[in-house]
Amino acid sequence: MASWTELRELLHRTPKPAVEGRHVSVQPRRDNGQGWPPASPVRLSARFAYRPPGDWFLDHGNGDITIEAADPAGGTHAEGSPTGLDFGPQFPWDLAPSPERLISCADSPALAEATALAEPTNVRHHGRDAWAVTLRTPSLPYPLHVVVDPSAGILLSAEVEEAGYREELSELAFPAQLPDSRFEWNDALEAAEKAHQIRRDQIVASHGERTLPLPAFWPGGLDHFEPKAFDGDPATGLLAMDLYNDNAPADTPTMAVLIRQRPDTPFFEPGWVADPEAFVHHWKDSTWQWTLALWGRPLTPEELERVINSMPKG
Repeated sequence: MASWTELRELLHRTPKPAVEGRHVSVQPRRDNGQGWPPASPVRLSARFAYRPPGDWFLDHGNGDITIEAADPAGGTHAEGSPTGLDFGPQFPWDLAPSPERLISCADSPALAEATALAEPTNVRHHGRDAWAVTLRTPSLPYPLHVVVDPSAGILLSAEVEEAGYREELSELAFPAQLPDSRFEWNDALEAAEKAHQIRRDQIVASHGERTLPLPAFWPGGLDHFEPKAFDGDPATGLLAMDLYNDNAPADTPTMAVLIRQRPDTPFFEPGWVADPEAFVHHWKDSTWQWTLALWGRPLTPEELERVINSMPKG
């Protein structure tokens, strides 16, 4: 039987092994403190590769690739990246989930101050032998459930069930070594990025002289709108539009993204829309499903109804 103290020591073991796999995170979207907009999760998934002391490759999908190298001064974390499992004062909105939070967690303040609520139990996690333990940590209002891989000295998952937060690693492989080329930009990545940019440029050009499907009503008026298509798919009708609202009147949304897509497709949530700190409204009409992501504040139910009713039909 392993104790939490013993498991925490395993998490401090360095160096960590080279590892490849998938990182998945789930967070609730922000609301106004009164359950509005209605609760909905943000689910992000990325393939990753890690080589100690701090080389990372992440494929977030849709041509979004991140490559980070170890700090040449000797640090193990790229500038601006997380330093371990930690939770800010606005948990669960202000996290930046990543595989590094689970793999390089030796310096995690949340784990350093945690105490076990019960003895760890032996579990299987995606085919790996592991230990599950429920923790109390002062930085969180609810228990933190973690699963520790004792052989690799990493976390396989972290979850606060009551807050709707979870992140985990799966599909893991531990190669003896990963080549330098795994962490270098190459022709294939360059081609994928170029193809993605060409598609976006085509969308922008195709809607440059068309009337975008925009609401005729907006809180504070439409005087400051600078709408522009930035992504989409002409074959399916998918269309994503930035509704810039610089110099917006006080107490109105400061920025918005409006997305139109077929009702039988998964929600398209590029970039900013996948930010849990955004306020997000969803609705459907007779032809499309719509996503409206806003910053600053959500629309009130009455404002949202007026926006929906002012949308062009069809």
